[in-house]
Amino acid sequence: MRTDLRRALNGVVIATALAGLSVNGWLLWQSLRGGPIAGCGGGSCDAVTSSRWGFLLGAPVSAFGAAVYLAVLLSFFTPMRRLRIPLLAALPGAALWFVFVQAVFLKTFCPVCNAAHAIGLIACAAGIIAATCPLRTAAFWCVLSFLTVGLLQIYGPVKRTHLVEHTPRLVTFDGGKLAFDPADHPLLGHPDAERVLVECFDYQCAACRTMAGHLDALLEAHPGRVAVLLLPVPLEASCNPHLGRNPPHPGACEISRIALAVWHTRPDAFAAFHKSLIASPSPDHARSLALGLLSQAELDAALADPRIATTLRANTDAWNRLSRTTTKLPKLLISDRRVLHGLPSDTADFLRVMKAELGF
Repeated sequence: MRTDLRRALNGVVIATALAGLSVNGWLLWQSLRGGPIAGCGGGSCDAVTSSRWGFLLGAPVSAFGAAVYLAVLLSFFTPMRRLRIPLLAALPGAALWFVFVQAVFLKTFCPVCNAAHAIGLIACAAGIIAATCPLRTAAFWCVLSFLTVGLLQIYGPVKRTHLVEHTPRLVTFDGGKLAFDPADHPLLGHPDAERVLVECFDYQCAACRTMAGHLDALLEAHPGRVAVLLLPVPLEASCNPHLGRNPPHPGACEISRIALAVWHTRPDAFAAFHKSLIASPSPDHARSLALGLLSQAELDAALADPRIATTLRANTDAWNRLSRTTTKLPKLLISDRRVLHGLPSDTADFLRVMKAELGF
């Protein structure tokens, strides 16, 4: 091989290794700081990186990716050059495993992670051609990487806070007669939480506003261990067929529709939107908040989504089912047949009761 071509290919390896180090370093920082990865497929990156498959031997996978790319770079400037081919060939093996995990186990894809995998494939191809490495040697390291990473993730230690995967799961109550898929509803807290509570609430309900503060305190007291699935239940007859003639909360249907439209369109911004709206609930404020996140055309399109009407009907039906003894809101579904109607005395009392109820 000509020297100039080899130098060019090695330049590609160095450039892609720098890119891979940067992407993995950024993913590692995002994983360590917690919270969703902004602007990433509606939360799909967080669904992958925060699942059990986002960790290897208890550390974020991105930490190992960054280490491999750093080692590849060092191989150009230190006696580590003999490790370059095994390291480069390991990248596509690991990439194949993680793409398999996303497709089969998680059923969602992380665009940033897969960009890092694509960078690895380019680096591997350039490095193998530059070194005139036999394909059987590269294939050996690739297969070994695939099997090693896979076996370690399946049989190795799993972080306690990531025992629940992002495979579809249902939150069930009343002997399974009520079932909620967290993917179909707004969720406060971590999607992988050990316990998922369900709250029926109305934005215009003063008691629900107080409960929102209690729930914020609960999420803060048990980070990553509990989440709250939100069921907006407007107390207005135009979208709640279980009410009488005199709806207590005019405008509640419009507020809930706007909230669900924002969640469908900007799930990454919903938690902050929800907190602002429940603090000052009115149709005008809801629309103003929404237009701070969406264009008028985007909001109109989202409001036309038939899923919103379907969701509100299902929510009001669930509320009606739980209202055999009292219609009071909020209703917090804790476990199979444990439902908190209304409010506890204060936040401290709520945290004490919930700690016992959840077994924390």
